[in-house]
Amino acid sequence: MPSWCVWSSISQSLVIILIIYLKKSLSTNDHQHQILKADVGQDVTMSCLFDEDKIEQVSFMRQMTGDILSLGSELFVHESSSTQHIKLIQFSSNRLDLKLISVNQNDSGIYTCMLNDEKLTSFLLEIFVPPRFISYHPIEGSVSYSEGTSMNLSCQAYAIPSASITWIYRDKNKQTKTIHYGENVYISSLQSSDSGSYECIASNKFHASISRSFYVTVQYSPRLMILNDKMTSDVHETVIIKCHVCSIPEVIQINWLRHDQIIADVNILIKTQTIDHHQCSESIMEIVDLGEYQFGQYECRAENNVGQNSAYIDIERNPKNIKIKQQEYHANEYNRNGRTALLIDNHEKLNKTHLIISTSENFHFNNHPSYVHF
Repeated sequence: MPSWCVWSSISQSLVIILIIYLKKSLSTNDHQHQILKADVGQDVTMSCLFDEDKIEQVSFMRQMTGDILSLGSELFVHESSSTQHIKLIQFSSNRLDLKLISVNQNDSGIYTCMLNDEKLTSFLLEIFVPPRFISYHPIEGSVSYSEGTSMNLSCQAYAIPSASITWIYRDKNKQTKTIHYGENVYISSLQSSDSGSYECIASNKFHASISRSFYVTVQYSPRLMILNDKMTSDVHETVIIKCHVCSIPEVIQINWLRHDQIIADVNILIKTQTIDHHQCSESIMEIVDLGEYQFGQYECRAENNVGQNSAYIDIERNPKNIKIKQQEYHANEYNRNGRTALLIDNHEKLNKTHLIISTSENFHFNNHPSYVHF
C-alpha cells in the first residue's frame, strides 16, 4: 500500500476521533451555553474570543449534526447555498464571528467555538416562529345561523413556542368577555342573544398576537308584544293599540286582522315605523269613532323569511257604562210602567165618577114629584 494512502487513512481516523471527542466533551457542558433567540428571517452573530495570533487554531462546529463549519479564517462549507447563508468575519486579531443570515427553523441548535480541542464558548440558538393561522372555520368572516341550531367555530395557529388560543365575545353594545380557551367554540342551541363578534386570538407571549374575527347573526321569526291582552272602551271613542315587533332578518310585513281577515274599515288607521336598526318595528292601529260592531279580538301578525307569529288583544265595552245604561233602562221601564198605572188609575177613577153621577141622576129622576108613573 502506498504511503500516502496510509497517511490519508490515519488523517480520516483522527478527524473521526476528534469529532467523537468533541461531541462527548460538549455534551457534558450543555448547561453553560449562551442562549440566543431569533425569529425566522433575522440575522444571528456568534462571537468567539481567543488569544491573539491563534486564529488558525479556532473552529466553529455545529454540535447537533457534527459539522465543522469553519477552520481558522476559512469556512469549511462546500455548498454554495450554505456559503451565502453563513459568513465568517474576523472582527479583530482575537475575535472571530460566525454570522447566520436570515435564519430558519433548521438553524436551531448548539454551536461551539473551539481552540484545538478546548471549548471556548457555545451557543444555544432558538429560532422562534411568530404565530400564523393554518386553518379556521368558517372561512367566511360573517355567518348566519337559525335560532335553536348548533354552531362550531374553530381556529388553529402555528408558532414556536406554541401559541395558545383565546376566544373573546363582543355583543352589539360592544361589551366584551372571554368565553373560551382552546381551538374550538361549540354552542349546542343558539339564542338570539348569541349574535355578535367572536374573536380568535393566538399568542405565544414572545410575539405580537394575531386574531381572526367571525361575526355571527342568529336569525329568528318575529317576536310580537302588545302591552295588554285586553282593553275597555266605549262607543264613539278613539282607540290606539301599539304592536312591538322584533326579528332577524327584518320583517317583510305587519298586518292587523279581525276574524282572520285583514282589516279594511274606513275608520281604522294603521302606520308602521322602524325603531331599532331594522331589527325592531312598531305598528300602530288607531280606531276613530269606535262602532258597536267593532268590539272583539284583534290580531297583529308579522312575517319574515324565517316564519310568522301573532299577538292578540280584546277590545271590550266598558262595564261601568253598561251598568249605567242598564240602570237607565230599568228606570225608564219603571217610569213607563208607573205612568201606565197612573193613567189606568185615573181612568178607573173617572169611570167610577161617571158611575156615581149616572146613579144619582137615575135616583133623582125616579123620585122627582113632577114625574108621574103610569
